[in-house]
Amino acid sequence: MQILHTLSGPNLGGLEFRVLDQARWLREHGHAVAIAAPPRSETLKLARSWGLAAVGMDFNSPYSWSGVLRLRRLVKDLRIQVIDAHGTPDAKASALCRDLCSLVRTWHFSRPLRTSWRRRLEWKLGCHRVITTSQGGARDIMTAGFASQGRISVVGEWADQGFFVGADKDAMRRAAREELAIDPAAFVVATIGMLRPDKRQEDLLRVVHTLRQRGVPARALVVGAPTRATAAYGKLLHALAAELGIGGHVTFAGHREDIAHVIHAADAVLVPSVNEAWSRVVPEAYASRCPVVASAVGGLPEIVHPGRTGWLAPAGDVAGFADHLAWIWAHPDESARIAGQARTFADRNLMLSQKMAETLGAYEAAMERARSARNVEAPA
Repeated sequence: MQILHTLSGPNLGGLEFRVLDQARWLREHGHAVAIAAPPRSETLKLARSWGLAAVGMDFNSPYSWSGVLRLRRLVKDLRIQVIDAHGTPDAKASALCRDLCSLVRTWHFSRPLRTSWRRRLEWKLGCHRVITTSQGGARDIMTAGFASQGRISVVGEWADQGFFVGADKDAMRRAAREELAIDPAAFVVATIGMLRPDKRQEDLLRVVHTLRQRGVPARALVVGAPTRATAAYGKLLHALAAELGIGGHVTFAGHREDIAHVIHAADAVLVPSVNEAWSRVVPEAYASRCPVVASAVGGLPEIVHPGRTGWLAPAGDVAGFADHLAWIWAHPDESARIAGQARTFADRNLMLSQKMAETLGAYEAAMERARSARNVEAPA
C-alpha cells in the first residue's frame, strides 16, 4: 500500500510521535509511506533522522492553488493510494485530491466540536473514512454530524515495543534515577507531555506539595518542554514550584526521546489533563508496569479502569489525585499487583502491531468506499 501521512502543526508531541511510529512500522512491513509536514517542523527533522521519506509542505493556506497543485503532484508522483490527514488544514487540502486517492482523517481528540454546514461538508467530502483515537472522539464526530458510525474506525493509542520490557524493573529504576540525579528513596510522580495549560502540569506540583504536607517524600518529575506558544506556561511552572516551596523537590527533565527509559524513574504517572483522548503515556506506563492516576475526562475512562488498571479523579481535583498517590505509596505490593494487571491489559490490547492491523483495516475500508464513490460518480 502507498500511504501519505500529512501534518500541519510545527510541534512535536504525542500526536506527531504516533504518526512517526505508524510510518516506521508501515515501512518495516513492506508498505511505501511518506510524511508531508511544515518545512521547519520538528516532526520533519525527526522523520528524516529516522530515514523516513519526508516532504516539507506548508498547509497554512489549505485551499491555495499552488499548495494544492503541489500536493496533487506529490500524490501522483508517489502513486499514493491513501492520504491519512492528522490536522484540520492538511485535511482541507487533501480533500482536493479526492479524485486521485482515498482519504482518511484521523481525529486525535475527545472534545465537543463546533459544527456548521460548511464544516459538515468539509468532513463529508474530505474523507472516505474517519479514524478516532477513542470512543469518546467517535461520539463527538457523530454528534457534530461529521460522519456516521459506519464511517468511523476507533484505533486507540499503543506502547512501542521498547516499553514492553521483561528485565529487572528495580535495576531500571535505579539507572534512570541515577541519570536524573533523583534520590532513590523519593516517591516520584511523573507527568509526560508538552508543557501546556490543558495538560495541567501545575496540578502535579500542587499534588506533590500536598503529599509532602502529609509526610510522603514526594518528588515531581516533569518530562516535556513548552512550545513557542506556551513558553509563558513553562515559566509559570518554575515560578509555582518556588512559590509552593518545593523547588528542591521538582525535576524538570525537558524534552526527552528516551521515554521508555525515563519512565522507570517514576513510582507513578499522573495524567491531570483537562481534555484527552486516551493519552499516549497511559499505554506506555502500563507496559512499563508503572501505576497510573488520571483525570476522568475524554477517553481516559475507556482505558483507566479504577482498581483494575489504574485510578481516576475529576480533572483539577488535587486532593483526589493526592489521595490515590498516597495510597500507592502506602500500599506498594497492592499497587504493583494493579500495575501488573495493567501490563497484562497492555499485552492483550495495546501493542503497536494490533493497532496497525486496525489502521490498515480502516485504510482498506477507505479505499473500498473511494472505489464505490467513483463508480457512482462515473458517467453511465
